[in-house]
Amino acid sequence: MNKIFTVLAFLLMLGYTDGMAQRVETVTATYTYVVTDDSDVSLKEARRRCIEGAKAKAIESVFGKMVTSDVIDSSVETNGESTSSYFWQNTMTSVRGDWIQDTDPPVLNIEYSDGKLIFTATVNGLAREIVQANVDIKWNILRDGTNRKVVTDAFESGERIYVNFRTPADGYVAVYLIVADDEVYCLLPYPNDSDGKFPVKSGEDYSVFDRNIDADARYYKMTTKSPTESNQIVLIYSPNPFVKCNDKRVDSKRPNVISSRNFQKWLLENQKRDRDMYVDKKWVKINNRNTENE
Repeated sequence: MNKIFTVLAFLLMLGYTDGMAQRVETVTATYTYVVTDDSDVSLKEARRRCIEGAKAKAIESVFGKMVTSDVIDSSVETNGESTSSYFWQNTMTSVRGDWIQDTDPPVLNIEYSDGKLIFTATVNGLAREIVQANVDIKWNILRDGTNRKVVTDAFESGERIYVNFRTPADGYVAVYLIVADDEVYCLLPYPNDSDGKFPVKSGEDYSVFDRNIDADARYYKMTTKSPTESNQIVLIYSPNPFVKCNDKRVDSKRPNVISSRNFQKWLLENQKRDRDMYVDKKWVKINNRNTENE
């Protein structure tokens, strides 16, 4: 009987330790998002950004920010106003937690003053801490330059993108593209990789999306129909095997796609299971000069 109690106590201790590492807290915050008359932002998008900004602020107040190589400053000038730089695309990038659910419906207030729409959202909910693995990953986003590839965070619509990286240990890598319309594209593993994993070797330099290096690679171009668009490139690494998310094949010309919500859910579940998983996101801007003359 004593042995049984000892085993149960040990299992409870393990569960408690895991709960401390991935703790859940009640959070709340109020956030303001300002839209000027000349802003190219719909009411629906402004509402979403305001609510998600409030969620990000609430999570940060309890868990703090995620420590990445691409932390976005929380005090920048937007539309002539000094505001916080939370946007719905980068909630998991800038804060050390994930929104689980609302405990009360978000309260949204909209006012019009001095040529500006002022959105104010108050949120109450449950958030879970995300524990970021501390891994030294070297990676860059590149585009074609004159006789060589150059590191960049800005593209002209139609330019090819490449990702270069090196890992400190053998493992597996995935690369995703988060676009502004709530869709996420799986760039690596490639659509024809039926096992859904991309293995890498310690200390080797990889340049993916380049057929001159890998005959099985896929070329990808950064495109937009808008004058400018901001997307995110997500790099995921783990020394432990993991399979890409359950995305959908659209056609042979485009990478597989999944909704942003389902992608974030898949990513969080993997981070919960795998304490060694490393996730980093970098912003890229796409400019379309052809729209200037329309």
